[in-house]
Amino acid sequence: MHSTSYKHGQSFLFRLPPGEDLLVGLYRVCREYNVKFGMFQVTGSVRSATVGHLDCENGNLQSQVLERGQNLVTCSGNVSPQGDSFAIRAYAVLSDAQGQIAAGELLAGEVHVAEVFLQELKGKPQVREQDPETGLWLWPVV
Repeated sequence: MHSTSYKHGQSFLFRLPPGEDLLVGLYRVCREYNVKFGMFQVTGSVRSATVGHLDCENGNLQSQVLERGQNLVTCSGNVSPQGDSFAIRAYAVLSDAQGQIAAGELLAGEVHVAEVFLQELKGKPQVREQDPETGLWLWPVV
């Protein structure tokens, strides 16, 4: 297997404002600091969220809206070049006040509290390309 090694670029610690969509905030900060390739982790909670689950049989993304407050048990993802810009992929495990768990690709999340660690990566980036088999924008297979 072939892999690529990377050096750490800048590291950022910041808090997103309450009410902002978590993904919109991540895009905003990445544009502001010109981060087009990296990894991130988010700690906190959201007032509402939408998570997606890919149906591998038909390739459709099934979404689930979580209308009550949710703790971000874990939320992590990456920033990668895609076309002329960049794309953010975030995956989360969320828990409500009763301890019910939901998980999947985070499609939206209204921030209640969101503390973010963003690590820029330096080196030849993994560029997302549309995979002919799945139709998804993915890193190339090595």
